[in-house]
Amino acid sequence: MGQRRVGAGEGKPRLAKEYRLLIGILMVSALVGGAVGVKTIFAQNVASAAPLDLTGVNNFAILANTYTNTGEGTVLNGDLGYTVPPANPPTVNGTTFTATTHTYISAETIQANLIAFANDPTQSGPCTTTRTAATVLDSLPQPLTPGVYCIAGAVSIDVLTTLSGDGVYIFRLGGALTTVASSTLKLAGNARADNIFWAPVGATTLGARSLFAGNVLSDAAITVGRRVSMDGRILSNGAVTTGPSVTITAHKGVPPPADTTPPVITLLGPNPQIIQVGGVYTEFGAVVSDPDNVGLAAMIDSSSVNTGVVGSYLVTYDAVDPAGNHATQVTRIVSVASIALSGPVITLSDQASCQTLGGAWTIDSSTCTVSTLTINSGNTLVIASNVTFRNTGLITDLGTITNSGPIVNTGTITIGPTGILTTTNTFGNTGTITSSGTVTNNGPVTNGPTGTITSSGLITNSLTGTITNLGTITNSGPVTNAGTMTNSGTITNGPTGVITDSGTIINENAGIITTSGTITLPTSGKLTNELGGTVTNSLNIINSGNITNSGVVVSSGPITNSATGTIGNTASGVITNSGILTTAGTIINSGHMTNSGPITNSGTIINSGPIINSAMITDASQRILVRDFGQTTAPFHADGGAALHRPADRPRADGRPRGVGDSARQGQGF
Repeated sequence: MGQRRVGAGEGKPRLAKEYRLLIGILMVSALVGGAVGVKTIFAQNVASAAPLDLTGVNNFAILANTYTNTGEGTVLNGDLGYTVPPANPPTVNGTTFTATTHTYISAETIQANLIAFANDPTQSGPCTTTRTAATVLDSLPQPLTPGVYCIAGAVSIDVLTTLSGDGVYIFRLGGALTTVASSTLKLAGNARADNIFWAPVGATTLGARSLFAGNVLSDAAITVGRRVSMDGRILSNGAVTTGPSVTITAHKGVPPPADTTPPVITLLGPNPQIIQVGGVYTEFGAVVSDPDNVGLAAMIDSSSVNTGVVGSYLVTYDAVDPAGNHATQVTRIVSVASIALSGPVITLSDQASCQTLGGAWTIDSSTCTVSTLTINSGNTLVIASNVTFRNTGLITDLGTITNSGPIVNTGTITIGPTGILTTTNTFGNTGTITSSGTVTNNGPVTNGPTGTITSSGLITNSLTGTITNLGTITNSGPVTNAGTMTNSGTITNGPTGVITDSGTIINENAGIITTSGTITLPTSGKLTNELGGTVTNSLNIINSGNITNSGVVVSSGPITNSATGTIGNTASGVITNSGILTTAGTIINSGHMTNSGPITNSGTIINSGPIINSAMITDASQRILVRDFGQTTAPFHADGGAALHRPADRPRADGRPRGVGDSARQGQGF
């Protein structure tokens, strides 16, 4: 048939021509497709990613907040940094930095900046490859070239992914990053781990025996499985966990500059520090500053100070940083002296007068702190309104102390028989105050939860005075209250104690008032026992004012309610009486009363709550009105010296109307 056989080289020009024609058609198609808006699932352009500067973190194999190593054989060829250390440390062929070191703190700042840079298109470049769902990198056209890969979902490497090309690779991932066990990330064509950056929003999990490369920038959990080999870095401010036999190698760059700056010590408090002989030494401390380290503490040696012997003593302060740089030693002179007041009256108003007292002056708060002070009889200490007076040791007052400025006591104040304390400004106590002298309060006094006040002397709370007790007050002397006393702690009035209240006493929830002495309320006096409060009387309460109980009152001693006195027991109140209750005033009960002692009434008793009586209630003529009420919630009235009765409209058992005088028959109850 005359078929012509083409020689070996005869068809090459025609074939090359056909290839050129095919490429031309494809290029035209691409241009036309772009012109008419043909949508492609995989978009890629030639824009390049901007490089990220690893200076300050390039030596780290792992930078973490909490680092956990679960097995043996893990090797980090690079530095390790953490806040919470591993119980099972790996082998570190580098330096380990803890949270207080300058290198670690700086590295975590750089790590945060790297994450922000990698995810900011204006800094690291726009997306060159975009995927809107979870993606297996193996499924993308291989090899992957330098650029910014923006993938909205999770990303995994299942078998093999290849990166090829000398440039920067940034993977902005909206989900987790996972490598399947035994998978490989291969680098080719001059691709380098230092130029690869993974920034997942979710957790990172590198499967067992997988090969991986690059820098993982994430604060989410990162887990590296058994026998993983990684060329790069894990830079995290979160939790990082490595399994057994993991190897991570960071290609070290320029090492950070050596720390050659020594710390600087700054003393707190006065220098010299003056203490009265026999007083208490208080260490005011020092601050250690270092531009390369934080959290350094001063080493203080005060062993030479002897407050029992007059003299000058030296306290030394030293500091050293992790690099071995020593601070210049700083010293404080502690002067122990016998201090006497210069005259009968001294006014504490400034630093000079504070030091005269042997106190330490704090400039910022105008506070004078003393650890020991004695005010002798005939001497007066006046605290000016611009000064806060603080006691941390022992003050003995045999003279007079007057405060126009605040007083804060965390130590002990002893007021002797000749001592006088007069307050017009705030007085806060969380220490101990013992008084056998005279205390007059015209301002607010707060006895804190740990505060203790014990008095056998005179206490006067004036009309403008307020005393708030959260701690313990024990009284065995006279107390006169014309102001307000509020108690949520414990007040004990002993057998010799006399409290006269012409103001207001409020016993709040959890407050306890126990009296085996005398409490007297004149006509203007008010005693309120709130819900949750407890008042216990074993001696004498005399009321011409107003007592209101919503808590618990237990009395085994006499209570006298005069003609002007009112005792109100609210619906939540409980009164238990086993003593003698004598009333010429008014008792209004809406709560619960239990009586096993005699009640003598010449006033009015109005009841709308239950009363349990196992004793006798008599009128002023000693006539027995009731032997036993039993328990009743029905109201009754007892009109002074006349009768005790229920409402007149209640009929007799025989149907006849009940008269007022009917209940006066001895031996008959209701």
